[in-house]
Amino acid sequence: MDVFEPLYIFGFLLILGLIYVPVLLYTLFKFKLNIIGLFFTILSIGSYLLLGTYMVGAGYYSDEQATAMLFGYGFLELTLLSYPYIFVVLAVLLGKKGERF
Repeated sequence: MDVFEPLYIFGFLLILGLIYVPVLLYTLFKFKLNIIGLFFTILSIGSYLLLGTYMVGAGYYSDEQATAMLFGYGFLELTLLSYPYIFVVLAVLLGKKGERF
């Protein structure tokens, strides 16, 4: 069964993936984090790296073949890419001790 996945999904996925690194660096340099904040930051980095390994091996980790989207990336990866951002937001909201400047 083929699923329609427009080309702009791949572009949006690429932009979200590339913007993550500056957002993470801004969070680390702007805010002082307590142990809970550091825990969520580590979860964020871990989920980002795990998603990267999943995307590199797309199709090997699923029961079905990868979709026909550009390079095999589509809605599933876009959905999974939200988790690192969620952990960064939790790190700031729950683990912020103060601001650095």
